[in-house]
Amino acid sequence: MRKTVLKGLLGEALDLTVAKRLKTVDYDLLVEPFAKRYENDGAWRCEFWGKIVRSAITAAFHTGDTELRAIIDKTVKDLMATQTPDGCISSYPEDKQLTSWDIWGRKYVLLALLRYYEMLNPDPAVLQCCCRMVDHLMTQIDSKKTDIRECGLHNGLASASILGAIVAVWRLSGSRKYRDFAQYIIDTGCSSSGNIFAGAIAGVVPAALGNGKAYEMTSCFQGAAELLQIENDPHFKAVVDSYYTAVRDREIFVTGCGGLKDISGEFWYEGALRQTRGDCGGLGETCVTATWIRYCMRMLELNDDCTIGDELEKSLYNGILGAIAPDHSHWAHVNPTPLTGNGCRECAVDQIGRGFGTPFGGNDCCRAQGPEGLSTAAAIAVMDKPGKVLLNLYEPLESGNLIVSGNYPVEPEAKIGFTYPEKYVLALRTPDFLKEVRLNGEVIPFTAGKYLEIDRMWSCGDEIVLSFDFTLKEIIAPGDDSFVAVKRGPLVLAEDSAGVIPEAKVHELWQGKDLCEYAACGKQMNEKNTLTVWFKR
Repeated sequence: MRKTVLKGLLGEALDLTVAKRLKTVDYDLLVEPFAKRYENDGAWRCEFWGKIVRSAITAAFHTGDTELRAIIDKTVKDLMATQTPDGCISSYPEDKQLTSWDIWGRKYVLLALLRYYEMLNPDPAVLQCCCRMVDHLMTQIDSKKTDIRECGLHNGLASASILGAIVAVWRLSGSRKYRDFAQYIIDTGCSSSGNIFAGAIAGVVPAALGNGKAYEMTSCFQGAAELLQIENDPHFKAVVDSYYTAVRDREIFVTGCGGLKDISGEFWYEGALRQTRGDCGGLGETCVTATWIRYCMRMLELNDDCTIGDELEKSLYNGILGAIAPDHSHWAHVNPTPLTGNGCRECAVDQIGRGFGTPFGGNDCCRAQGPEGLSTAAAIAVMDKPGKVLLNLYEPLESGNLIVSGNYPVEPEAKIGFTYPEKYVLALRTPDFLKEVRLNGEVIPFTAGKYLEIDRMWSCGDEIVLSFDFTLKEIIAPGDDSFVAVKRGPLVLAEDSAGVIPEAKVHELWQGKDLCEYAACGKQMNEKNTLTVWFKR
């Protein structure tokens, strides 16, 4: 697995998130519900351990932070110690298991343990723990003759989203029974209100699939995409491609965020068309954005489609960076794409304390999930394929023999150098604002939207210089052509109600307005500090 160290805007944010958030979490508190199995109130304390630990694992792998690694080692050991002789790891007492968020929580435990096994510590005991967990779940469902769609919320989307974890257990163990269990989940269609896979290939819009719950639904499709990485199935490939295209075109905002309808912005609801409106609930749940990023990463692994990298860049530099609180210890739950005065960023509240009376360490799903989206940037930036290396992000970084320097996306130039000889095809993402590519001073032609592939033995003296056109570009709102947003390269620009922001990286004057990058706006994190993305034409 390739290690990539990011050193630009994303890398700086990741380092601060490690120091100010991931190292400060009370991991003993997160393990406690599994040790005592007291979750009998229908809450979801069960999700926080897996969500937070899996992002910490990715961050530790790419940053090389040894202190964070030690924290992870300890909490994994503590969590595995909660497994009972029957193989169960659950935060729910036995009489409440297979209800509410139980399987959802088990999913996140599996995802974290499996990532730990693959990225940090290939201890057979970790994989065995995961296999025993799934064996126990399969026995429970079979003995009770229970439909997995009836074992969780949102018409089964929550419980069926364990699909990706089951696929990973099969991939790593090789045991056919897990492949069969994955097929069982797929055959259910993951929702009691209609088969989401059949609906996607039939052209049903995302908002009308299942109950429209964006985050859980996308997790199900992500599991299907991960199965495709092992088995080639043209029909199912068309299914996951169709879902990607539909969400991209109908649901993702100009900032790369997604989710709206309810107050927390959790549903697909024709978001691309409604993003300029103020009557569609909260806009842009961070959980949705982070899950969309993970899905796009899987799609990029399945497709040599340069434009998927464009979507990832948009979500990372706008939606993800924009959701982080200034001190990097907290995240916003809703990450708005508002009109003047219609939206602000606020730190997510303790969900368990708010809904069930007893605070749970200040934990919120988006505070847990935001670091996952951010840490994924390192995995996306440089990706290996057979005989080929995809360079998807151009901020300063080091990866293998590659070094990217400059100050992209603040400055419109990036340089690529090489630290030791190696032969491979280097595939460069070509966004529509890429102006020129030079290899050792020679201009190399390219087609925007298609990877520029250069096959050679790369040596220490080679240099690629990419020049970008950061002229301001107006984006007409897809749902209402009376509104326009402004972009500078990959960065969405916005106006902050507090005026000019000195610490912003980008300052531009547009139609008499002082604009800066969206990620820097609204960082007072209160209702008095609004921001504007969509302007009247």
